[in-house]
Amino acid sequence: AARVHASSEVDHYEKAHPDRVTSLQIGMPPMPQSRIIKNRQLVKNMFSHAYDSYMYHAYPGSEIRPITCRSTVFSLIRLPALTLIDSMDTFIIMQNYTEFARSVERLKVLDKQYMETNQVIDHIYGRGGLFAFNENVSVFETNIRVLGGLLSAHQLAEAYMDGQVRQTQVLDRGSGDPLI
Repeated sequence: AARVHASSEVDHYEKAHPDRVTSLQIGMPPMPQSRIIKNRQLVKNMFSHAYDSYMYHAYPGSEIRPITCRSTVFSLIRLPALTLIDSMDTFIIMQNYTEFARSVERLKVLDKQYMETNQVIDHIYGRGGLFAFNENVSVFETNIRVLGGLLSAHQLAEAYMDGQVRQTQVLDRGSGDPLI
């Protein structure tokens, strides 16, 4: 069966629902370039404010409570640094490559800390770490926030970050430890 073109689907929808107005019929005027630039900067500022608040008040907790600014555990996943994982792809989209690289280093440090302090959960490979939890989790939430966050961040980093961040922006020159 041949695929129906999108315009045919719109025409079919309009015929089936003549009393409804679609966004195509409204004909909103195009947004001026100056407004687009202002909106982009507003979104970047809002994201930075939220992320900085999480890092200051809640990291390495899962999330931050918006009113009390306290760390909390997201009950459907119960994974530390969930907000950090979920934010990594946004750094690349917003071209904040240095903070993305710092986030990767933060996760490495956190994984190492959990590896040293927690019991070994993975008996096949004999390792623990940040993701070695024996917990019941929501498969949906875990897929979209953890797996989706890590995969999209990896794909975007592969596509856009070649040579964007110098090690001196992320690692201490003397010790080689992360600047976190």
